[in-house]
Amino acid sequence: MIQGDRQFNSVRLGMMTLVFWALSTVDSIPATTRGYVEPSPKHVAGGLRELAPEQELGENQIHNSSFEGGSDGWRLGPCWAIDRNEAHDGNQSLRFSASGGCRVAPAETLIPGSRKLARSYTLRAWVKASEGSDLKVRIAIHDQNDRSGILGATDFVAPGSNWTLLEKKNVDFLPVHDHHVLQVWTVVQGTTGSAWFDDVEVIEQNPPPISAFLLYPNFRGFLWNDGPALIREQVDVAVPNVSKVKLHALLQTEDGSTVKSVDLAAQNSQVLEIDASALPEGSYRLENQLIDPGSAKVLATYPPYHISKVSVDFRKKLVNYIAPDNFLVHNGKKRFVWGGYDRFSAHYRCRECLFRNPAEYEEIPGFNGLHTIENYADTLSNAEINILPFASVKTSPREDELSPWLETLNRHNVGHLQIVNNWVEGNRARPPWARDMSDQQLWRSLITAMKDKPGAIGYYTYDEPRPDKIATVFAQARVLQDEDPGSITYGVLANVSQVFRWRDVSDVMGCDPYPIGNIPNTDDIAFGATAPPAMLRTSVWTRETVRQVYGARPVWVVPQLFRVNAKFPTYEEMKLQVYKAIINGATGILWWGFVSEKGIEAEWYRYDDHQAYLDFKRISQEVMALEPLLISPSRPDLVMTVSNAAIEWLAKSDPEKVVIFASNFSETSLGNVTFKLTSSAGVGSRVEAYTENRTLPVSRGRKEEPDSFTDSFNSYEVHVYILKKSN
Repeated sequence: MIQGDRQFNSVRLGMMTLVFWALSTVDSIPATTRGYVEPSPKHVAGGLRELAPEQELGENQIHNSSFEGGSDGWRLGPCWAIDRNEAHDGNQSLRFSASGGCRVAPAETLIPGSRKLARSYTLRAWVKASEGSDLKVRIAIHDQNDRSGILGATDFVAPGSNWTLLEKKNVDFLPVHDHHVLQVWTVVQGTTGSAWFDDVEVIEQNPPPISAFLLYPNFRGFLWNDGPALIREQVDVAVPNVSKVKLHALLQTEDGSTVKSVDLAAQNSQVLEIDASALPEGSYRLENQLIDPGSAKVLATYPPYHISKVSVDFRKKLVNYIAPDNFLVHNGKKRFVWGGYDRFSAHYRCRECLFRNPAEYEEIPGFNGLHTIENYADTLSNAEINILPFASVKTSPREDELSPWLETLNRHNVGHLQIVNNWVEGNRARPPWARDMSDQQLWRSLITAMKDKPGAIGYYTYDEPRPDKIATVFAQARVLQDEDPGSITYGVLANVSQVFRWRDVSDVMGCDPYPIGNIPNTDDIAFGATAPPAMLRTSVWTRETVRQVYGARPVWVVPQLFRVNAKFPTYEEMKLQVYKAIINGATGILWWGFVSEKGIEAEWYRYDDHQAYLDFKRISQEVMALEPLLISPSRPDLVMTVSNAAIEWLAKSDPEKVVIFASNFSETSLGNVTFKLTSSAGVGSRVEAYTENRTLPVSRGRKEEPDSFTDSFNSYEVHVYILKKSN
């Protein structure tokens, strides 16, 4: 991913239904300057328009953090000792003294698993080093139950001779680590000098007293006039004695006129549902407050979600939008997003290939005797993200290199996501031609070239970022979403435990599990992986992304299509990745990728491995042949039971057939796995194992027994079963 930037079932609790009437109002957007695109004088885009409050610091979880109790609670490795002559606060500290015969090992303390449940922490310590030292220090936290790798850590730093605060905020864990015993390590690298630690803390980060997430409408707050009429919002309350406070929900027009308010008993987790069928078109805001019933005092609020009820005609004008079922609609057609990241500005295919003539984009070399554009068609790709050279594409009317690319892509039924995470002040890869432009001017220049173009999908706004980038990305996304309503903003995380922090920052969420060539990480081990490649990672990361957005946003997964430690995914590994993602809720796949450094380009031109492209073409054609089913509703009602809990599955159907996608989550081979079907499945006598050149018999149930079929699964294996319906 470029430039280093890169929590499913919603709780359905019964709630009273509210019907609201209101006059519509809309907000104004300031005009742009310096001749760049003039935004519409009124906006309709909604969603969250201000950042949510940060988590509050709670209690420190480490006993004897300041070492005033000596080494009590700590296990000290070689070279570690309690120093009674040096301290940041108090009288003692922990000292590491390097020496030639000393094996570097951490000092360690434990946090019991019976601690109060928390999934977010701040790591903190005061550190210093002796003059002339080459030592670097950090704090790391591990899961002792799984005896696995790091859950979170500060960066290694070289401290000076004065006490310095070492801190890492927003260390987030997945639920699989709940109530596990945690190990906290103080770690030192280097061979010379001494280093000291004091006031070592692992501090809980508590959620806000009240938080909310708009479940529906699921795209920029757009409530379609002919679509589902139920506004749904997840509301969580995190206060002691929740039964002693109440939830005050307030619906207003954008000018502040109150339309309706309602008071409800607060719960730790609940879904607010509002019938908006009689709501006139216009813009509204929905705010939630915690109220003390006795004094009527507002104890806490969460930023309001903005909702715009819009007409069918408005929607028809959008080149892109997200349907209520979380699939992309591009140029009026619902799609399962399929494509990848590309980079053809390199040694093999092209150098600095940015043109103003669309025909020149057709001539960029590709693979298997085809041009790059033809490779997109050959692999049935309908979306691409070009990281180079388009990270610096020119967009001014006189030098527009983007519009010809969009025109070319559209002729081949491909849409473009424009890299924009580097288009911010301070980023070293910010387009050099924009040095005299403000960020706002730069973004609006891009919108000029992208808006309403049929070859455009939207904007790639973050790439594996740290949480400290949220404010910057959020500010950029608001401009892009407000001024280009028919676009999609998309971002990808490398830390899937932090999806909940980013879910209001982009329209579509992504994650990039890359298991091939890597050893199992801490989460993989916690879920049962013991050996590489931990193919369950794709299942876990997709599932977690979907869960943390409550199944209320699209998830486009980024599977691995590049070499790591000399291992490029085989066809079978491509197959496992994509179907595990689909089974767990992905509504799109964007492979990483064709790209030059390690992707298919490197395989084809550098390693003379032509099979990589042929395997990708094969899996592409197999998956996209099922696109009409992939974008159809899930049919869990067609499967009664699956005999082994390690099998994860997804059922879909059309008038002619039932398709069951099934995957062995575990690395243990499973035999005699039986799928029992409900009577509504109505299938024939044989089951086809899609693309496997084999069939299975359907066992007809007697009397009240269901029809069933049985199969086996190797480690992590996936099968796609096609059951034709009986006449």
